[in-house]
Amino acid sequence: MNNGLLIDFCKSVRESTLKRIKTVPEGYENWRISENALSFAEIVEHIIELDDWTINKINEPATKSILPKKGSIDNCSKEQFNSMIRELEKSLERKIMFINSLDNAKMKSKIYDDRFNSEVSIEWIILRGNLDHEIHHRGQIAVYLRMLKEK
Repeated sequence: MNNGLLIDFCKSVRESTLKRIKTVPEGYENWRISENALSFAEIVEHIIELDDWTINKINEPATKSILPKKGSIDNCSKEQFNSMIRELEKSLERKIMFINSLDNAKMKSKIYDDRFNSEVSIEWIILRGNLDHEIHHRGQIAVYLRMLKEK
């Protein structure tokens, strides 16, 4: 996959995530579907962390995988939530700049990833470890929003 196509995909995924997360009703930023699930705010925080992790993993291949942090945000206000959304937009910009800096040889190079217990290409880390992971959480957001509508 060329970098231009990958960047277009990154933008599409993020635009779709932002579209959904911006519809969270005021007062529901901390809502979670169950006691052991992430809140809307924690999902946003985790997606931002995923972008930072991806860049760190590629720069420092020994970087271990990360897990979401349930309970990391106690009481997120609408103002704080909006600030997190702006950070989510900036995070995409950082990721795009980073991807633009990678040449084809770097994208095809392999590093060990503990999530897959094997060596995988940098391209795979971006596609599977970052974008597919965000798509999973975007689906989570969509389910949460549907559940709120049924309440």
